[in-house]
Amino acid sequence: MRVIAGTAKGRTIEAPAGLDTRPVTDKIRQSLFNIWQFDIPGSRFLDLFSGSGSMGIEALSRGASRAVMVEKRKDAADIIRKNLNSLGLMKNAVVLQEDVFDAVKRLERKGEKFDTIYLDPPYTVDEIFEPVMELMGQTELLDPEGVLVIRTRKEKEMKDRYGNLEKYREKVYGISRAHFYRMAQPEDSGTQE
Repeated sequence: MRVIAGTAKGRTIEAPAGLDTRPVTDKIRQSLFNIWQFDIPGSRFLDLFSGSGSMGIEALSRGASRAVMVEKRKDAADIIRKNLNSLGLMKNAVVLQEDVFDAVKRLERKGEKFDTIYLDPPYTVDEIFEPVMELMGQTELLDPEGVLVIRTRKEKEMKDRYGNLEKYREKVYGISRAHFYRMAQPEDSGTQE
């Protein structure tokens, strides 16, 4: 797996062994970063269920000012740190080796804000998708102008609304589906003429 663009373009990223992490394919990563390309420079990026850290690393390579990567597994978190150090991107990165639910609550308490939030929960733990989105919809972690994307199996349906988050787009990539959310706009109380 390689970094697609930016300061670390073409450099190799190591991935954890085993089937517990599913690195984001280059095609999906390329497509998402094409959508986000003008928003990434100078942005704050949150990568939840980070795995190899490829999404946060790609964001940093493309000029994100900060990336927080959350991964519970020690072996995977160690590989993320190793990747960041070998690519010279550690100074703008934070790697949290902890449960995503705990990390989200802690980041919220600290008043953190992110322009882009990417979630890639394990497909094998289907019961995690709804609770994590319910939690995200109760937080203020996403900047009002930001975007949150959660990757699921292609067949998985996600609700149009979770708390203060509303879905505005979906995109299918092979066996995966990306669900795009933003902060819900207040209901327009004016009448249309």
